[in-house]
Amino acid sequence: MNAFERLEALCASAVERAFAVAFPSALEPVHVARKLVASFEGGISESRGGRRFIVYVSSDDMARLEPERAYLERQWRAMLARLAERSRQPQRPPEVVLAGKGDLANGTVQIAVEALPEPLHLALRVRKGLPLEARLPLRGSHVVGRDPSCDLALADPRVSRRHVAIVAGTDTISFTDLGSSNGVLLNGEERREGRLDCGDVLHVGDSELVVEADE
Repeated sequence: MNAFERLEALCASAVERAFAVAFPSALEPVHVARKLVASFEGGISESRGGRRFIVYVSSDDMARLEPERAYLERQWRAMLARLAERSRQPQRPPEVVLAGKGDLANGTVQIAVEALPEPLHLALRVRKGLPLEARLPLRGSHVVGRDPSCDLALADPRVSRRHVAIVAGTDTISFTDLGSSNGVLLNGEERREGRLDCGDVLHVGDSELVVEADE
């Protein structure tokens, strides 16, 4: 089973319960997943602001879906976020919104795509490693490392006590390797220093840190 087939299967399993109750049989979960994936792959945002995907359904279908709306939007966002990670194209995680549209026939789906504005503030989130999901708002100067005194302290034996410095200025955010033992990877490439933008991924030791909007 290839990556796309696994993605379809995962999405179908995640939303089967909601769709089975809410949608007529003409509209299947995989049909919506395919449209979302095709829309995602059909264009990449030129900025790091990312994209919002609006799933339009008929007014009747929207009324039936309303109780499951938050659940469906959450599952669709997670699906596209995984696809975005595989694409290795640094940008803000996709957003997905479900909405009704009066001129659509029941069982019909349309996908509209909007560009999102650049986020005003960024944060560093631990996507892999410990403490998992820890967040560091990027304002001023910070140090990431294994030492408990660091602004972001990672429980990772392959991370140096003071591994990398991050400086968030007025217009740019930069990082510098502080002479660590195992180095720093930016989006998979070894770097001693560089600039960070929304969607970038830093690998330090066995930990994975993603730069994302802090809103």
